[in-house]
Amino acid sequence: MIIDAHAHAFPDHGGASGYPDVQTNLRAQQSTMANFWGRMLTNTLERKYIPGPDEDVNFRVGKYGRYYWKKYGREIWLQRFPPIMVEAEWTPEQMVAFMDFAGVEKAVLQAGYMEPNYCRQYFAEALKKFPGRFIGTIVTEYDMTKSEKRRMAEVEKIRHSVEVLGMRGVFQGFVREQPCDDPKYDPYWKTIASLRIPHFCWTGFQPKKDYLDFIARIEKVMKKFPELIIIVGHLGGNVRPPHDPNFTDTPNELWPLLRLPNFYFEVGYVLAYENWEFWKENYEYPYPLHTQLIKRIYEEVGADRLLWGSDMPFLYRTCSYLQALDLIKLHFTFLSQEEKDKILGGNAQKLFLG
Repeated sequence: MIIDAHAHAFPDHGGASGYPDVQTNLRAQQSTMANFWGRMLTNTLERKYIPGPDEDVNFRVGKYGRYYWKKYGREIWLQRFPPIMVEAEWTPEQMVAFMDFAGVEKAVLQAGYMEPNYCRQYFAEALKKFPGRFIGTIVTEYDMTKSEKRRMAEVEKIRHSVEVLGMRGVFQGFVREQPCDDPKYDPYWKTIASLRIPHFCWTGFQPKKDYLDFIARIEKVMKKFPELIIIVGHLGGNVRPPHDPNFTDTPNELWPLLRLPNFYFEVGYVLAYENWEFWKENYEYPYPLHTQLIKRIYEEVGADRLLWGSDMPFLYRTCSYLQALDLIKLHFTFLSQEEKDKILGGNAQKLFLG
């Protein structure tokens, strides 16, 4: 059984997506542009053109995968989605069609890209419409600055989502900038650990200091709650060329986490190498630097806690769904067939389906 541990489905980003109105949704998307700068294709690399979260730059969602805005008199675009997407929408129906074509039996829908409460409804409907094809996750808004009542309400959403809606994981359900090892977070972690569901942590895509602080706090949380299962995707989210001031030579910074028994790592995020300006010949399939990185991890911790994830549909900014599978099937020659089967679905089956 092949299980994609990192896939998406979402409504049109040009619409409200569960927010009160379109403008609220657009502001939420505009605030993320700095995270993507220098990683995704843009028509300029000058950082002065990055829009501020609340800056009036006529930010909008265009066709064929691009965001547009105007700053300092110049029209700027960023290729957020692959150009195969005419509109910025990826429905469960589209995801299933691609899964059928590639021979993928199940996919983990990672939450986000819409208002959190709306996301739970959207995923619950997808699970009902396509029984047995999707494994759902949720995102909550656990915030240590809010009242205990508000925090416990977010915890209850996790329980309800698992016990009633059939969700099987949480994706970054708290404010990332907060110290997640603070005692105020204990009810959050205790609940997730007791439900025996994994928590996806969104690491990286931030300055090195913040990234290293975040993964150090995750390590503390995992040692405090040894039954807690943590998954990190995007190769950690900080794969950068050596000349980058935020370079950490991944996976060196992740070894303390990788050696913990309940820590899982996503394989297959080749989008880390998508920009020719930074990677030159290493941006080309089959992404030799990605293979080298995973081989280093495998030689240290084995294959039992590695999960294949595509990041569909964003994957198509680099290669096809079949090519992402073949990366493991054909190009990871350091693995046995049994180990490939574990990474391509066996490990995820045990983790999400018991």
